[in-house]
Amino acid sequence: MELLTTAIFALALNIDALGAGVAYGIRKIKIPFSSLLIISLMSVLAIIISMTFGHVVAGYLSEALATRIGGIMLMCIGVWILIQSWPKSKGKKTKNMLETNDPTVMQIRIRSLGLVIQILRDPSMADLDKSGVISPQEALLLGTALAMDAFAAGFAVSMMGFNLLLTGIVVGVGHIVMTYGGLLMGSGISTSAIGHRIAVLPGFLLIALGLSQMY
Repeated sequence: MELLTTAIFALALNIDALGAGVAYGIRKIKIPFSSLLIISLMSVLAIIISMTFGHVVAGYLSEALATRIGGIMLMCIGVWILIQSWPKSKGKKTKNMLETNDPTVMQIRIRSLGLVIQILRDPSMADLDKSGVISPQEALLLGTALAMDAFAAGFAVSMMGFNLLLTGIVVGVGHIVMTYGGLLMGSGISTSAIGHRIAVLPGFLLIALGLSQMY
């Protein structure tokens, strides 16, 4: 049961990796395994740091209270993702997404981060030298962007008693699998509609996971 809930959590976190993979597949941008490993390890590092902090905080609370707080946090993150993913203007936003081939305009991001927000809106921007290949240096930048969601979510699940090592491994492996899956999907499609359709999935998964752990 623990492995199943951890896998669901990893799936929710790695939807953006799938979207990035689709974007690269469409644009024929290659990600060497070394670069993908760097990106994945950064997500794992974010999980480890946030969950370590969460375990420390949970140690000062009762198990029931810590679980409830973690569940509420996870549901709030899920609701926020749904709000950000919901098209403010269905016709206009959908049209723009299709015209720009941008399958990753669907995540919670901090606008003040400048370049990071642009990379997540259009992952091909991580290919700074326009070589068609994501170098290890560019992977560090992209990994930082994709790891952002892991901090808050990692803290929440640690309050709910998730195992730090298991969660880190499953998230890391899931990231690699989802990215390569996205690359395969992207090489076989010509539109970004899939990005819009899966945009709400992380939100629903996190809300369901929070509810299941609380009740």
